[in-house]
Amino acid sequence: MKSKNIIKTTMLAIAVLALASCQPNKNQEDSSEIAKEHNDAVIDDKNMEKDADFIVNAVASNLAEINLAQLALAKSTNTDIKEIAGMLEADHTKVLSSLKGYATSKGISTPTIETPEATEDRNSLAEKSGKDFDKKWCEKLQDNHNNSIRSFESRLDKTDDVALKDLISRTLPDLKNHLQMLKDHEGETK
Repeated sequence: MKSKNIIKTTMLAIAVLALASCQPNKNQEDSSEIAKEHNDAVIDDKNMEKDADFIVNAVASNLAEINLAQLALAKSTNTDIKEIAGMLEADHTKVLSSLKGYATSKGISTPTIETPEATEDRNSLAEKSGKDFDKKWCEKLQDNHNNSIRSFESRLDKTDDVALKDLISRTLPDLKNHLQMLKDHEGETK
């Protein structure tokens, strides 16, 4: 009888753990969506809401860029890729700090982790190795930088916030420089 209770208790514990592991952790589910929902609830001005959405997306993008740079630093054997990755990590960490500083000054909530899609992309890249990793990494970073540049330029044209315009104007040249470096290096990875 005692062994049946132990088996039942063990089976119940395993079932509970299995169910718990299937439930998404709200913090990991999508930190960006949580931040956007909070901002929508506390910000009444439509223009400020759009600026807040931009900041949320830019923070999430920078978190992803930092993680991708760290992945390349750990995985790539190409010294040029490692050099670019080191620069990207440093530059995007600096941008992330500026974005978070702006967000704090405006009462904007920001994500704490990259989006689930960015995590999936990074995990997919982590499965690659050698020249295939370097090539796919360069392609992914080019796509990300193209998207960031479009987003920053669009917000620059639409925002009325002088501090945000200044932040965007200071960041765009670095994003464009990163993109050019990645394009230049992509030819070497083929």
